Amino acid sequence: MAEIEASFRIQLPNAYKEFLKHYNACTVIDSTPLTIINKRCQIERFLGIIKNFSEHPYGVYDIGCCETSLGEQGRNFYDEDLIGSELIPIAKLAWGDYLCLNFHYDKNNPSVDFLDYEESYECDPVTSKIAETFQEFLSMLLSKNTK
Repeated sequence: MAEIEASFRIQLPNAYKEFLKHYNACTVIDSTPLTIINKRCQIERFLGIIKNFSEHPYGVYDIGCCETSLGEQGRNFYDEDLIGSELIPIAKLAWGDYLCLNFHYDKNNPSVDFLDYEESYECDPVTSKIAETFQEFLSMLLSKNTK
């Protein structure tokens, strides 16, 4: 995780680090609570840290691999002169969009945002806030029976 933070020049929230340690690149049983907020928020899989991602069957779900792809197209930052990243992908959605940690507005407490891949352009990402924090986002996914 330290390599990712250094590469992206951000500090991941502790709740997200713990999530990665326990679940890494996992699927979700039910993302219905998110689809109520935005019908395109059907989670295909959470992204993770995958060693040798180029050889791994789930390598396309590596955080670094997805961030690089978005970065090459300029869809994960607002300023072309910025060194690092402002939108860190954390989940791949069913229609090619992403859920991201958005560091643009608050470097210390990123929100969880929906990144509209089709509507985003270079240095002009189109996002909508899903949750103020990663912890709040996780609580949205929990059913009443698991709280």
